[in-house]
Amino acid sequence: MAMAEGKTSRALQVVARALGRLGRERARAAGDFTPQQAEALQLVAEHNVLSTSAFAQLLGIDPSTASRNLAGLERAGYIVRRRGTEDARQTDVRLTARGKRVAEAVSSEWTTACALLIDRLPRAERQRLAEAVDTLARVLDGHGTR
Repeated sequence: MAMAEGKTSRALQVVARALGRLGRERARAAGDFTPQQAEALQLVAEHNVLSTSAFAQLLGIDPSTASRNLAGLERAGYIVRRRGTEDARQTDVRLTARGKRVAEAVSSEWTTACALLIDRLPRAERQRLAEAVDTLARVLDGHGTR
């Protein structure tokens, strides 16, 4: 079993590096912003509204780092930050129209790149991959089981 785990671990490392590279390429192709900005905009787009603390938690970064990153996005006109509607002690983050366009462009670039990648797989493997990736995503999001 340890040999299979090692093989899977190495395969996941290759996949993670390749997907990171693909994400960086897609962010650059979609516009003049960094991959980190693209990821942040997509995250806000997925949730519509996020508090700064939720944003930090989802990205796995310190809240002060998240605040600095969001300040840069706000200065660039991609997001707006307002006092929280549920909790006035928090700050809600929303996309501007410009931010929505960028998030959509990045998402579209990513979808196209993934479709091209998946098309290179044998048909019989595509469904198995889809199921495995869906399961892995649930586990990584904390919704899966051990």
